[in-house]
Amino acid sequence: MRKIKVLNIIDSLYAGGAESLLKNFLIEAKKYPEFKVDVCTLYSRNIFKEELSNNGISVYDLNLPFKYDFKGIFKLVNLINDNDYDLVHVHLFPADIMAAFASLFVNKRTKFIFTEHNVYNRRRSIIIFRLIDKFTYSRYQKVVCVSEKVKESLANYLRELESKAVVIRNGIPITDRKFDVEVKKEYDILCVARLEEAKGVDILLEAIGILREKSNLPLNVAIVGGGSKKEMLFNLNKNLGLENVVHFLGVRKDVSHLMDVSRIFVLPSRWEGLPIVILEAMAHGLPVVSTPVGGIPEVVKNGENGILVPKEDPDSLSESVLRLLNDEELLKRLSNNAYEFVKQYYSIETYTKNLFGLYRWILEENGKQG
Repeated sequence: MRKIKVLNIIDSLYAGGAESLLKNFLIEAKKYPEFKVDVCTLYSRNIFKEELSNNGISVYDLNLPFKYDFKGIFKLVNLINDNDYDLVHVHLFPADIMAAFASLFVNKRTKFIFTEHNVYNRRRSIIIFRLIDKFTYSRYQKVVCVSEKVKESLANYLRELESKAVVIRNGIPITDRKFDVEVKKEYDILCVARLEEAKGVDILLEAIGILREKSNLPLNVAIVGGGSKKEMLFNLNKNLGLENVVHFLGVRKDVSHLMDVSRIFVLPSRWEGLPIVILEAMAHGLPVVSTPVGGIPEVVKNGENGILVPKEDPDSLSESVLRLLNDEELLKRLSNNAYEFVKQYYSIETYTKNLFGLYRWILEENGKQG
């Protein structure tokens, strides 16, 4: 029987939650022989390309020179038609717009779906983008939302999408492991995040400054990631006198190792979808201190497997971090509960099974089974 051919389209395979989710899904998908799942990126920032290629996954790169080069639409049309894909699964902006236009020119048998990864983006506050989004979403049979909160916010933005939206929660690879929080760790606090306003890294720096004033603990903090706020955050770190305390490590491929050598994970986000990095931290037995925004409260249960603090509140953040660092029993309990929770509900196996179930349903509904 002919394999079901699926193309995933994403801006790039650079460091980020959506990119990491897609990478893990593509590798897990190899266990399903009835599917052939490929990936296409718009431009060449692909730190996961080698790993995917080594796993036998076809990676196409449109190699666009800039983000809004709409020649990419015609390149997508050719790629989709030449490979006769049954289904195209799109992630992020502007891949969503390019794929929506491409859908007008490909074989009508090919179906399109989109994953909404966040509860908010600035385009939603601009009238012209609302009109563009109405067209864009109209070209997708289904919109996958990574959390209930993402689905709710999408329906509030465009009410007609409520019937199209389906929740499939993010997943990550999880291995059986035991944790010993008393083992010496290299970092007391780890934050892995894009250096952008949404992630609230500036709030973390302010909280560390407050914590230093309240406590004599010899802190060692690692921040992993890159972004447009890099220089601003470097300057804030310097102004707070934290240059010997907080270390910016840039974009790293060894995040898993960094989680193994850290005590707690902090992500003081201003807005979110459902951060993959929080799931990864919990899978490494790291207690998470974060904010109750987007889908985070669906994962981090305050006082059970992590701690939630109000967003934009460095004082509360510093208090919670200090409490964890001073209470080994609490840290151990949250560590074990975090791991057990994410293992039960957020494995990449469950995510892949649910996503392939949606793929099959869409194709069967359109008379394309087999």
